[in-house]
Amino acid sequence: SPETCGNITDLVPLFQMYDKAQTVHYYTADNSNVTATLQEGVYAFTGVAALLFPTAELSTVPFYCLINRRATSFFYTTSETERSNALTAGGYLAFGITGYIYPTQVCGSVPLYRAHFIGANTDYLYTTSAADRDDAIKNQGFVDEGIAGYVMELASGTVSDA
Repeated sequence: SPETCGNITDLVPLFQMYDKAQTVHYYTADNSNVTATLQEGVYAFTGVAALLFPTAELSTVPFYCLINRRATSFFYTTSETERSNALTAGGYLAFGITGYIYPTQVCGSVPLYRAHFIGANTDYLYTTSAADRDDAIKNQGFVDEGIAGYVMELASGTVSDA
């Protein structure tokens, strides 16, 4: 049966920023969030992690963002159970929906890996790069937390006239 895919022309960048002092990664698809965050002078822009959909599309699910102000940590998940647990027992507050991603590997999507640093300043890393994930685990003290969902890589969002 054919896959039911979102419209790739709707894809937007998932921007990644990093606060070196607090050792915290922040991801957003909202250009105004990027501008405001960078103007504060705390976070550095570190690139585009992936492409996702800004609104619900066929076969996609919400990619929730939660913030833990006590630990200065951002947590992202597609799981209603993880979201609920983080809100009730994890000290997190709802911080909206970052975008929409696939819950399974369809439509040419790739894994968005999640790694968790557990320490004085907890941190989550989200990446499509297995090498970056492996480096974070082997050399930076992160723990592998599997796949957060499935996203489109930068090259796949390019529309061709061919």
